[in-house]
Amino acid sequence: MGIKNLVKVNEKKMHDMSVQEKFNSTFKQIIIMFCVAIAILVLTLVFAVVSIRTIYRKYYNMNTIQADIRIDMQALSKAFLWGLSSPDDAIREEQLGKAMEKFGEFSDNLTKLAAISDDDEAINTVSNDLKTVENNGKTLGNMFTDGSSSDDLFYYFNDTLYPSIDVAVKDFKTVSSSTTEAAAAAYRNSLIIGAIMSIITFIIVAMVLIYIVDVKKKLSYSILAPVEEISKAADQMSRGNLDINIDYTSEDELGKLASDLNSSTAVTAQIVSDIRETLKMVADGDFTQGTLHPELYKEDFAPINEALNNITDSLSDTLSHVRESSNHVSEGANGMSRGATDLAEGATDQAAAVEELTASVATVTAQTKTMAETAERSRQMADRVRDDADASARKMHLVTDAMIRITEASNEIEQVTNTIESIAKQTQLLALNASIEAARAGESGKGFAVVAEEISTLASQSSEAAKNTHQLIQDTMEEIRNGNDVVGETTDALQQMQSSVEEITGMIVETGEMAQQQAASMEEINDGIDQISTVVQSNSETAQESSNVSQELTQQSEDLNRLINQFKLR
Repeated sequence: MGIKNLVKVNEKKMHDMSVQEKFNSTFKQIIIMFCVAIAILVLTLVFAVVSIRTIYRKYYNMNTIQADIRIDMQALSKAFLWGLSSPDDAIREEQLGKAMEKFGEFSDNLTKLAAISDDDEAINTVSNDLKTVENNGKTLGNMFTDGSSSDDLFYYFNDTLYPSIDVAVKDFKTVSSSTTEAAAAAYRNSLIIGAIMSIITFIIVAMVLIYIVDVKKKLSYSILAPVEEISKAADQMSRGNLDINIDYTSEDELGKLASDLNSSTAVTAQIVSDIRETLKMVADGDFTQGTLHPELYKEDFAPINEALNNITDSLSDTLSHVRESSNHVSEGANGMSRGATDLAEGATDQAAAVEELTASVATVTAQTKTMAETAERSRQMADRVRDDADASARKMHLVTDAMIRITEASNEIEQVTNTIESIAKQTQLLALNASIEAARAGESGKGFAVVAEEISTLASQSSEAAKNTHQLIQDTMEEIRNGNDVVGETTDALQQMQSSVEEITGMIVETGEMAQQQAASMEEINDGIDQISTVVQSNSETAQESSNVSQELTQQSEDLNRLINQFKLR
């Protein structure tokens, strides 16, 4: 279980880590494993060097010293034999001196051998053998000095000295064999320990590789899984679907990103739904209220709420004023119609009066004054209608100004969308830089290159979503422009009505002038009945035109009222 924990990653624990902690923990574990492997390799190398040095300093030197001693023994035997066989006393003395020098070398080499050998018993045996050889050699030297016979010298050398040398040589061979076996055993132990440490190193390297493969898989999954889920959600948003839900939950940055994206999408969906309902009410002619849920519009969304409220308020006020002005126009038109009727009746009376002109001049004069007064009242009424039409035109200009403010608010929203699109482009540049760095890292950076590619895709989809939002804003502005067209048409209709009122006013003024002319004609009634008859006929035609104009104006006012009554106003 412990080894498994060393080579396997705790996926649940990694899930709750931040992205930085995931990478720090992963590379820390890899570094520790590599350090352990390197430490074991270093120990293996140190052990190998120490073993080789030990074999060299101990066993090689022991064999060298033994070889030197055996060579010295052979030289000792040769020196004594040469001394025995030479008849020249000088040569004999020289060879005996060399033999005595070898005994000193025996002592020095034996001291060196005892210092590096672990077999004290064998060293003691060899030491005793060398002492025996030394004693026998010195005895033989004394025999040379004392002048012993050649036979005695030869027998002593052959029966005593040489056998002691032979025993020492055999014991040295035993020490040499022991040294060789010990060296072989040390070499075998070095190989075994080296193999064991190599196997341990191989196992640790294998564990590191298994851990790297496992951590690559789980680390990539812990990052790519939420990125793919967020990417799918962003793709749905780019397609205009705001009904999304990201199931990924974690304490890391991606978990917070998923939670924030869920929250922002939900708020955006609520705002879009509220705008849709508000615009539907406006399209249905209901201007009784603005947005249904003004609490949703915060920060950068606040101008949208204000713009929608201004739209409904301005349109409601404008249409209310238009309705009032239309009522005034209708009333004025009715008054004009009555005045025109009175004028027509007066013209009829004037025609009758002409027939009785010679007998009823006073009656005709009175009727002429009445007609002049009626014309003056009609003119005053027409002036009021014209003023009301002017007021209606100014209100429609206010509507146009409100539409312009809405357009400006939409442009501000479009700037926010452009900012989001710019951030998405910067994210793509960062992802590209991350991909380049991952490519420089080689095989170890492939997983991170995939992550950078996914982040780049997510940034592209965020840019696409911003473009779709930009398109929605353009569609909204198109609807606002359509509203401006409707308001423009209404303004044109009011201007036409104003022109009609001005024409009526002109006609009424003309009627008044004719009435005055008729009064003057009454003063000059004696100038001719034919002129009076002409004036009466002209008055009759003018009255008919006034009646027709007033009826048309009344009809237009009624039509305008029917259009306005289709709206629900505050």
